[in-house]
Amino acid sequence: MHMEPIRQFKDRKFLLTSEIEGGNAINFRKYPGDIYSFEPKRDPGENYSNQAYYFKFQIENLQKDPQHVTVTAIADYDDVWKGWQFSLNPSLWTFSPNKQILPEKLPRDTIRATPQSMSINLLLQSYQKLIISNMLAFPYSQLLDEIERLAELYPTFLKLTQIGLSPMRNSIYSLKIKSDSETQDNCCKILIAGSPQPNECGDFATLTILQEFLNKGAEFWDDFLSHFSLECIFFQNPDGMILGTNMVNSKGENPFFAWFENTDDMPEENQHIWKYLEKNKPNLYLEMHSFFQDNKTIRPYIYPVDLLSNKKARNLYQKIVKLLIRYCNGMKEEIQLNQPYFRNTLCYKLMERYHIPSIQFKLHSAMNLSQITQTSWDVFTRIIKGIKKG
Repeated sequence: MHMEPIRQFKDRKFLLTSEIEGGNAINFRKYPGDIYSFEPKRDPGENYSNQAYYFKFQIENLQKDPQHVTVTAIADYDDVWKGWQFSLNPSLWTFSPNKQILPEKLPRDTIRATPQSMSINLLLQSYQKLIISNMLAFPYSQLLDEIERLAELYPTFLKLTQIGLSPMRNSIYSLKIKSDSETQDNCCKILIAGSPQPNECGDFATLTILQEFLNKGAEFWDDFLSHFSLECIFFQNPDGMILGTNMVNSKGENPFFAWFENTDDMPEENQHIWKYLEKNKPNLYLEMHSFFQDNKTIRPYIYPVDLLSNKKARNLYQKIVKLLIRYCNGMKEEIQLNQPYFRNTLCYKLMERYHIPSIQFKLHSAMNLSQITQTSWDVFTRIIKGIKKG
């Protein structure tokens, strides 16, 4: 008989649950004293998407007095391609149920990690609720509220378009700067999107680039839009964001590695985005991702320049990549021709099919919000610099 995993536990003092937006924690248990544990839930499917390094849960103090509590994430990664074995000095994030409050990092001295466990020592105030995650995974609803707010705040400057719906009927959006220059032959159309990996901060990073752009004001906008146009795609995998998966969507498909030759074989989300891009092709594509492992640093993922048949596009790509590598102190990740998994990413397909220079950029989940904002903007401005040089 199949037993459903336990996603909630309640006693006299505390309520622990992963039945929240983006929640990932199962099999809650209590030990003597105020000590509890849970397991991160693995994605179904092949090894790459079967990782279980992501968790998010909510704990509530049910008492009127402050309470100390220890909660430990426990997992066995012996048969998994990668786990958190490199994250023994982890950064954990606290989210408030009030989405108006930005997430904060837990002090490092509250966390004790081993290759198979992560213990979190907390002091909860009277009736306090706290959401804890080892990844900076913003809720879908919070990011959606923000892009809708921006569209309402700049109705003559921003165009919000629903690209399609996920299997769970959640929306995928484009938010585009309106520009007359887009129809001109010399206009470079830049497209930025967040990773379809739900536990990464790609959508948030994309949003910060757009917000920084809007904060620059009319003089900056006029200069930029005389040469470029800018469009952002949000929520390549909205169901995964809501369900709290590592990589897969609500059907157990891995959208990141599912940009197949036959469009009908793609997940529904990818089909919607691909059909939209066929009608609205960019001249350059940037996809924002994030690492979690301590042995990784920020870097660009560089796709094979041989995929670009046009000499001008190859030269442009190489100039941009050079600037990004220099910014990252020489760090880079080079994707090979027909490399397993990565040959079925959107970056690879845009370069292969339409010869569009495409780059993934990896941030790090240990960065604070201001570092993510600044680094994302730095990446964007270096791409602009590279295009102007080209």
